[in-house]
Amino acid sequence: MQRAALTLAATGLLATALTACSSGSSPGGSILIPPQSPTVSFINPPTSVRVGASTPAFTVQVSVPGGARSTQFVELETFNPLGARVQREAFSPQQVGCSPGATFCSFNTDFRVAPGDPAGVWQFRITAFDQQNRSGSQTLLITALP
Repeated sequence: MQRAALTLAATGLLATALTACSSGSSPGGSILIPPQSPTVSFINPPTSVRVGASTPAFTVQVSVPGGARSTQFVELETFNPLGARVQREAFSPQQVGCSPGATFCSFNTDFRVAPGDPAGVWQFRITAFDQQNRSGSQTLLITALP
């Protein structure tokens, strides 16, 4: 019996293992597809903000094939230009206008740099969790201007 393995990449996000077995006369095989993790997308996100101000609101879309977790569905984290995390908040699906178990969610948010905070490139990361505790995140880089 011969065995061969091939890894395929679909849209750069999902790796699928394909294993084929053969006894010489009759081909056989199986496809193993790993579960999909949530994906987070920003729609028309800002690229800069003035220190002491907020950006205009922008849309965050979350695809959750495994269903939205009922608690701590979305986590928002902010990192200052030195890389230190300065904010971490978790929200339930209801707090962002979604339902537990939903497979797609869309909500609006903004980004604020408080007066006295440093200018530079800030990171704003949003992570989504599904019912199997798989996660997916996206990080937005925002330049804070003096």
